[in-house]
Order: sequence, then structure tokens, then C-alpha cells
Amino acid sequence: MPFITEEIYHLLKERKDDLTVKQFKDPGNVDQSILAAGNILKGSVTAIRDAKNKNQVKPKEKIKLYVQSDNPQMYIGINKILAKQVNATSIEFTKGIPATSLSVIINKDKIYIETEQVIETALQKEQLLKDLEYLKGFLNSVERKLNNEKFVQNAKAEVIDLERKKKADAEIKIQVIEESLSALN
Repeated sequence: MPFITEEIYHLLKERKDDLTVKQFKDPGNVDQSILAAGNILKGSVTAIRDAKNKNQVKPKEKIKLYVQSDNPQMYIGINKILAKQVNATSIEFTKGIPATSLSVIINKDKIYIETEQVIETALQKEQLLKDLEYLKGFLNSVERKLNNEKFVQNAKAEVIDLERKKKADAEIKIQVIEESLSALN
């Protein structure tokens, strides 16, 4: 509601400019670590809520989170917000896999969700297999692109680098999923 916003803007203080057409200053350098933490927070909240929903865990049910990450510092700044968003009583860092927990994968990290409700590993295994199949297909398509000589010769260096990064990320995610599947067996 731009007209109401404009009215409030002028009532707060005597102004000669209009907010709706005002040019804002260039923000300058952006702190990439804040953006990365925001992306991890968004991905974590989405993945945890999705896992809870798929396993019939009520949104208001209290859970405990165990994070397995190469970079735990990234989670320390966001753990209070994460805990509030997913209704977690605690967030701990771990090297092992807690028994009877759901696992979700965010980038290269694993988050284990412990709940008092009995978890059906069959549902979790089914979802992991579905994710694995998708990632293998994705990896296959990226590899076909990178093996296509015409694509490699005609594409810009940035595009090729992006495809190589996609390939590396997919390989890491596949490895993490396979480890999670072996832990369920």
C-alpha cells in the first residue's frame, strides 16, 4: 500500500522527497558470510519442516537437533533463530549418528532430528532413495554437458566453472545420501 506508506513517511518528519520514487544509496560491499548464513538458515528450516511433515511429526512437537558439519561456526550464529523456527529445544554438534533420528541434508551438512515420536525408517529410506535417484540423474546430465566438446569449446569459462561446481556439489550430496542410507540399514 504505497500511498499509506508515503503518508506515514511524511507524517514522521517534514520531508521534501517522496519515498516511492526516491533513489537509495548504493549498499556498497555486501558481507558474504551473512548471506551464506541466511541461505543455510533458510535451507535448514525448509528441510527440517519438510522432514517433520513427511514423517507425521506435528509442527509444535519439541525436537532436538544434532548438526554434523565441517563448518559448525556457520550454525552458531543462526542456532537461536533455527531453534525457534523448527521448535527445537536444543542444537548440538556431533560427529556420530544419533540412534532413532530423522536425517536431512543441507549442502554438505547433515542435521539429525530427534523426536519422542517413533520414526518409521521405511519412509525415510524411501525419501533418501528418491533424492539419490534425482541427484544421479542430475549428475548424469551435468556430466553429459561437460563431456560435450562443442559445449566446452563454445561456452564461457564462467559457465563451465559453474557446471563443474554443480558436478562437485552433486557428487558430495550423493556421497552424503549413500552414507545416510548405509546408516539406516
